[in-house]
Amino acid sequence: MPELIKSFAWDAFVLFFYSQVVGLGGFAIGAALAVILVFDALVDPYIGALSDRMDKAPLGRRHTLMVAAILPYAFGIAMVFNPPGGMSQLQIFAWLLSTGLLARVGISFWTVPAYAMGGELTRDTAERNIISVMRNMGNQLAVLTVPWVAFAVFFVPSAEYAKPQLNPEPYPGFGLFVSLLGAALMIVGLLGTRARMREVEAEDRELVRDTSIETVPQLLRRLMAAIRTTPNVGRLLMVTLLVLFTNSVVNQLTLHLSTYFWLLDPGATQRLLIAGVLGSITAMFLAPAWMKLVGTRFAMVSGLVAFFVVQAAAVLLPLLGLSPPPASVAIGTFVFIFRVLGGLAYGLYVVPFNTMSYDVGDEHEANTGLPQQGLVASFMFIGLQVGSGMVALLAGSFLGIIDFPAGLPVEQVPPGKVEALAWFVTGLIVVAGGLMAWLVGRFDISAEKQAAIRAKLAELRAVRE
Repeated sequence: MPELIKSFAWDAFVLFFYSQVVGLGGFAIGAALAVILVFDALVDPYIGALSDRMDKAPLGRRHTLMVAAILPYAFGIAMVFNPPGGMSQLQIFAWLLSTGLLARVGISFWTVPAYAMGGELTRDTAERNIISVMRNMGNQLAVLTVPWVAFAVFFVPSAEYAKPQLNPEPYPGFGLFVSLLGAALMIVGLLGTRARMREVEAEDRELVRDTSIETVPQLLRRLMAAIRTTPNVGRLLMVTLLVLFTNSVVNQLTLHLSTYFWLLDPGATQRLLIAGVLGSITAMFLAPAWMKLVGTRFAMVSGLVAFFVVQAAAVLLPLLGLSPPPASVAIGTFVFIFRVLGGLAYGLYVVPFNTMSYDVGDEHEANTGLPQQGLVASFMFIGLQVGSGMVALLAGSFLGIIDFPAGLPVEQVPPGKVEALAWFVTGLIVVAGGLMAWLVGRFDISAEKQAAIRAKLAELRAVRE
């Protein structure tokens, strides 16, 4: 839940805030966000490997790092939304870079071990499906609060700002809200899993034979060896990258499209930001039965295809004049429906994907003889960070290339620049969707294979005992 709160606030508001409100140039924004996210991606596998090996840490291999994450994240994300006034472009760039690194790397010390922990709480497939559903339900409910509170409490229309997301004054308070909510949920998560993880880590204590800390070159060699040993690990990375690339395109540029392309009012913008969450929550109830009916692979593929189609159509159809006109009540309803459908499709994909990622962790453990959920979880977050970083770099650079104006009233922004931005969004979604269609079919995740892996793990554990 804390990761999703941070990610939603970051993706939905940071690019828009620094480009349209603070006035940092597009190339500088893209560079800062890309550096932050790529550095985060490089750190994530190290965190995962470190967590796998911290068997003798005071609070265990997962909770020790999770506790260490709380203060850096909370301070960093609050400061991202509270840059001092009167700074030069270089100073704004440095502020975004430093506070962003603190927030994003800080929360990685929570997210990577927390995700790995999900694969260790149980090895039963049905129970893992339940954990995956509960994780995603919690994530969606947490994320639902961010846009609702944002536009109900902080971004309220005024005589000066009919579109309150252009008003600089609410952003510091909003950042503090995201900071405190995320930190509170971290503490709840720690307390709720402490007893069970003591049992799990006591049982696995003899499995973690090497507790030394790796150098970065050693870690990179282990990552490459993991891909060679278990090809599904590399496929997991690429699937995560492409899906989260598309999600980042949608999330990072929603406020731009809402403000300048669809011309939505604040109420419609608020509803748009929660639309995908509503669809995903609905999908959480449907996904287990859907997986049981059609199997994990088809459940993933069907969800992905629908996700890419509806996300592209929400922008493409208005570009082609096949939707209600901008600034109308109808366009708000139109986009809302497409976002709900996109969230539904994403939810039907993400539950089987999470279950599959735990299975890949088991497969790699069976291949190596050591707990590997932390390392495999880190691949998930490499994909997340690199995907988000690519979008930030591309989007910021594109805003700079077309010289998208900042600080102008909405009606004075040239329509050609707005249309160019909409075509840019559509193109990114279509390209990522095409690559995804090719990649998903290459996963080897049959039920027979997973049964054999679980049997092998049971044998390994019986021998060790």
